[in-house]
Amino acid sequence: MSDFWENRVLLKNKFDLIQINIGDLCNLSCKHCHVGASPKGVKNMNKDTALKIIDKILSLKIQTIEFTGGTPEMNDNFLLFLEKLFEGGKNLVVRTSLTVLEDEKYSHFIELYKKYKVKVIASLPSVFEETTSKQRGKGVYDSTIELLRRFNTMGYGKGDLNLDLVYNPVGTFLPAAQSQLELEYKTILKEKFDVSFNSLATIVNMPIKRFKFDLNKHKVLDEYMNTLRSKYNENTLDNIMCRNILSIDYEGYVYDCDFNLSLEMRIKDYENTYFWDIDFSNFTPEISFDSHCYACTVNSGSSCSGEVLKEKAVNTKEDEMDYQENAKEYYGEILSSSSDLKTSACCTIDMIPKRIKDTLPYIMDEIKDKYYGCGSPMPEVLQGAKILDLGCGSGRDVYILSKLTGQEGFVYGIDMTKNQIDVAKKYQNEQTRRFEYKKNNTSFIHDYIENIDKHFEENSLDIVTSNCVINLLKDKKDILKKVYSLLKEGGEFYFSDVYSNRRLGQELKTNKLLHGECLGGALYVNDFITYAIEAGFVEPRLVSSKEIEILDPNIKELLGNVKFYSLTYRLWKIKNLDSVCEDYGQNIIYKGGIEYCKAEFLLDANHLFEINRPEHVCKNTADMLMKTRYKKYFELQGNSNTHFGEFKACATLASMAKNEEKENGVVACC
Repeated sequence: MSDFWENRVLLKNKFDLIQINIGDLCNLSCKHCHVGASPKGVKNMNKDTALKIIDKILSLKIQTIEFTGGTPEMNDNFLLFLEKLFEGGKNLVVRTSLTVLEDEKYSHFIELYKKYKVKVIASLPSVFEETTSKQRGKGVYDSTIELLRRFNTMGYGKGDLNLDLVYNPVGTFLPAAQSQLELEYKTILKEKFDVSFNSLATIVNMPIKRFKFDLNKHKVLDEYMNTLRSKYNENTLDNIMCRNILSIDYEGYVYDCDFNLSLEMRIKDYENTYFWDIDFSNFTPEISFDSHCYACTVNSGSSCSGEVLKEKAVNTKEDEMDYQENAKEYYGEILSSSSDLKTSACCTIDMIPKRIKDTLPYIMDEIKDKYYGCGSPMPEVLQGAKILDLGCGSGRDVYILSKLTGQEGFVYGIDMTKNQIDVAKKYQNEQTRRFEYKKNNTSFIHDYIENIDKHFEENSLDIVTSNCVINLLKDKKDILKKVYSLLKEGGEFYFSDVYSNRRLGQELKTNKLLHGECLGGALYVNDFITYAIEAGFVEPRLVSSKEIEILDPNIKELLGNVKFYSLTYRLWKIKNLDSVCEDYGQNIIYKGGIEYCKAEFLLDANHLFEINRPEHVCKNTADMLMKTRYKKYFELQGNSNTHFGEFKACATLASMAKNEEKENGVVACC
């Protein structure tokens, strides 16, 4: 791929933000710092330069002035900037280390920020102490939390005074979706510390200065640059920050952005011109680019203020293939994060249950970044269970399950892709600490799913899960039989996968891209039900269903009229289930007590149980509740001595009422 700036000229727009890099003096020495700031910084603006910049700014119509560094508070002329520019009616923004305000010498700036209505932007790489400490140093996390609390008491983050946070990945991976991370930050900071803030900006780490040195040290610079290049998004070019920002260094020279400033790449044709000497009435210079600029053009784009837009597309060919090797290559080499997918097939598109949503913020960022799934296959009542996740990838679902099963439970994950398993293993100790467990309750196996019977005894597992994986396997019948064999009596296979509304032709089945995107291996849903019954799972129960959106127009054309669905099924290993639903006059009552199911419990798409409401059910439904881990939460009325024939409408009254409400546009509260 050629560099995006080749044979292209981009001009600076009429800029609306002036960013002043006041120097490289800082109270911290963060690993990701693109300017290499530290307590030993010597490039700091003097008063004469500060006054010239102030005079020039006051003569311009630009309203927003932002200060960065280093740490602006440590410059002797910073207060002068605040006073003069506030008097001149400018909107002021400061990017601060925050912890500098602990120092008695600089703590008065908190009151001054309120006085001058300064927008405060502070770095917080993680809502967890260990991750933040890796990037910013020991003790920084606690100090940051205390200072955020103090800013809250001053009115920041709650009203007109803006308090924003900045996220940088702690490693060579890219940030997750900004909106997702912001929600996680807000939830955990509020719950743990009663801290509030306005918004979170996710910034891609720049391969320059200190971060580049670290990449070189660990021999991963080329790998990181390849990741950035592979995620290049042409659509970001209209919005990248160098189009509408002007950066000024400590001497008064000008740059397209703060990153170019760090590399001393001054604006073309203005290399020897000071800011105060420029005529801005006709100022549209050509923007200077280099390889580091890929960090601003990945995925949804990256800037000092976070993402610059909202999403993507692509195309490929086919051939005869080895199912295992194609999946291994696609998920181990071609995809580096879930944002590379061309369809929503391998993305969780159903509604995420609250028990899972509440756990997600505790999962390490890199694990979530490399997650590929099509559902949320994690049932209720998992405490103390022994669970196996098939095709665990980077371990996201394993770790969520390990939190839901508690310290006394244990979760195994198996995956054939080594670099995915390596990511999962890398964070075992840290995830254990995040969950506040005394010992690790996860184990990861690097092997093919087809070999699960080599790692587990028959009748040894309580639950088996998988998330958009079975479709990637060539012999689906075999894996269903092996799962059935490994489950204990009363155990279940609870999983999400992709299915089609018709059998696929050989051309679609052997298309490498379609297979990797979880479409080519999708079973016709009726064939799946047949295979499940043959394996011993007598009555498969559908839990949820959603049609998959095909994002890529080329794939859409290739598929024609075939439709795909993300379906979640639960398959039970229970003796003597009927092949069809039979009526024995039995009633079931949900007594309550299941966490997150205070008012009602959903067994499957047709069986919703409201607390204390008797429901007439078939014998199979009664057995699924009374011969499994759910038994203590339900009361059974009647027995199976008298048969009344086939159960004609196998659904509860509560579920039928709920479905009717949905059809009428009514959403009921749970």
